[in-house]
Amino acid sequence: MREKISLLTMMMLMLMIFTSVKTQHNRIGFNNRQIFLSGSNIAWINFGADIGPGETDFAGFKSIFEEAHQYGGNCMRLWLHTNGSVTPEFSGYTVTGPGKNAISGLRKILDLAWEEDMGLLLCLWSFDMLRKKYGEDVVNKNKALLTVDSLMESYIRNALMPMVDSLKDHPGIIAWEIFNEPEGMCHDVHWDFNEHVSVADVQRFVNRCAAAIHHIDSGLKVTNGAWSLISATDSGGYTNYYTDERLIAAGGEKEGTLDFYTVHHYDWLEDSPFLHHCSYWGWDKPVVIAEFFPMCKNCGPFSNYEYLFNNGFAGALGWDWRGKSGEQIRKEMLHMYTVYPADISISYDSENADEKAGAVNQ
Repeated sequence: MREKISLLTMMMLMLMIFTSVKTQHNRIGFNNRQIFLSGSNIAWINFGADIGPGETDFAGFKSIFEEAHQYGGNCMRLWLHTNGSVTPEFSGYTVTGPGKNAISGLRKILDLAWEEDMGLLLCLWSFDMLRKKYGEDVVNKNKALLTVDSLMESYIRNALMPMVDSLKDHPGIIAWEIFNEPEGMCHDVHWDFNEHVSVADVQRFVNRCAAAIHHIDSGLKVTNGAWSLISATDSGGYTNYYTDERLIAAGGEKEGTLDFYTVHHYDWLEDSPFLHHCSYWGWDKPVVIAEFFPMCKNCGPFSNYEYLFNNGFAGALGWDWRGKSGEQIRKEMLHMYTVYPADISISYDSENADEKAGAVNQ
């Protein structure tokens, strides 16, 4: 009898531990809720120019958010500076500001998203900042930004911090993402259409930008969009460039760490997040698969969002909303909201959950 009680007690303790770990690592905190990010990538309407000088297509954003809401989504990923051709504002190689209308334009986009119960993952830069086709002026300024401490500081002080400080209380921000696939502009990956910097340059930039954001408000979340498992995990012979230890070693800022990981996956890599439970990869933070085609080679027939949900991941953002996978992404999002509304809906209320689910399905 004593042995049976001991075994039962052990099983209950294991269940409690598993539940605690599961709760900690498979959701993203957002407006006092723990949610699974279920959505897609807008990325851009006007590449690199959705905020800042010039006209912003607010009607286009409104339409996207309204439609995404109707399919039960809770998150969209949006690129901001992207290649640096429009924002931030430069004087020579020194950044002097976020750019005219950059903050007000972004605030309006956030307002439109929040009206539809949508949060945004705000990606500051992409590997496109060193893409040769944008010309030496753009590429050289951006390369200096990544490699010269005083110029990096001019961006952080004069552009990033004013943006974050002005918008820190907006309920529509899920997280600030420093880079989209920065490995594509690193020597190790060596995409030929880009100029290149070192991984250490990228790590230092991530560390110092993350620290600046956290200094403004320690409750703000920061992430970084790794191009694949290759640069995002220490398992499988790969190297996670973005662990706390490695980021702090590169940039020296203890607060300059990530709150969760975002990883991309495409079929060129045989290893896949769809082949193993999230725990297999040894991550110490929640993980969102923030870019993937929902009908990828190792994906199941349906639902790939649900696979990630049931295997310990914290979110699924298909690529992309207006592209060839858009129809499948909509089906996936609708399925997730219909089956798991309490884990998806930002405004979930158990008393009227059936009514809301019915409205989404109409």
